[in-house]
Amino acid sequence: MLSINIPDLTKREAEILSAVVETYIETGNPVSSGYLKKNCRLNISSATIRSAMSSLEVKGYLTHLHTSGGRIPTDIGYRFYVNIIPESHSLDNQISEKIEQELLIISNNVDELLDATAFMLAKVSHMFGIILVSGYQKSILTDIELVVLEGNRVMLVLAMDTGLVESIVLNLNLTIQPKLIQKITYILKERLVGCSLKEIQSTINSRLNDTEMYSHELVQVLIKGSSKYFHIDRNKSIYTSSVNVLLNQPEFQNISNFQRILPALDKTYLNKHFKINFTDHSSATLIGKENEDELLNDCAIITTQFDSGLIKGRIGVVGPKRIPYMSVQAILEKFAEIIHSAL
Repeated sequence: MLSINIPDLTKREAEILSAVVETYIETGNPVSSGYLKKNCRLNISSATIRSAMSSLEVKGYLTHLHTSGGRIPTDIGYRFYVNIIPESHSLDNQISEKIEQELLIISNNVDELLDATAFMLAKVSHMFGIILVSGYQKSILTDIELVVLEGNRVMLVLAMDTGLVESIVLNLNLTIQPKLIQKITYILKERLVGCSLKEIQSTINSRLNDTEMYSHELVQVLIKGSSKYFHIDRNKSIYTSSVNVLLNQPEFQNISNFQRILPALDKTYLNKHFKINFTDHSSATLIGKENEDELLNDCAIITTQFDSGLIKGRIGVVGPKRIPYMSVQAILEKFAEIIHSAL
């Protein structure tokens, strides 16, 4: 993440900056000193507010679109605000209960649960919802099948305890008798079911080397390609909502602005961006240029981690920098709790 130098502020400057950020988040309009004096209960004169806002602009916390217009926060203005806002913010209980009830209905299938969670997250937050799973390799194999297809192809079907089902087509230059397929399938079930995908990748050779089908070409294909075949597809480790939710945000109602960020909302692109920028010890929020990605310069990403014991990952939203940070963080924390309870 890009390191941003944040100059020191006086107590009064911090108070006024917070008022500007909160007002701009709420209204979407540049904020004037007169508006702050009238609406934000600041017990100081308009002249003092104007002076503080000018100082905040010089220090890089505020900027303006027009010479005579009000101020808007810069990236470091938002960053200062995010760093000082309270960590806890409660979510409406009725909303929480409704979310939980809808998602727990499908908790027996992790794939469907996370897909629905991304959809619900977008619906509640009005932002683009993302769930990135980093611990799927701990999934336990509950069943395995080999299905013969036309053209010397075989489909490998893996079923996991998370409810996820993975199908992989193997293109082979050999014809295999149905009886042999059944025999190999039986051996695979006997030796691999009950193991995690990670265990299978590292121990499949030793688990199968004393079986009578060990030297069969199909078995050898599975052994040599274990990291490829006993693995969750990269795109299945990330779940996203519809991008159209962002069209409700004023910043993206201009179709050119909306189209500009679309490539950054692609699953493969986001998967890479999250893995580079979010770790166990990194900030949970990236604002504007902190993303170090021109496509996301006008966006903020807010996230939180989850770990159900079965799977772990990160849940987040992408929206404009003018995002209600406190309420969105509360929404994310609630969704993380629900995922933990459901799994």
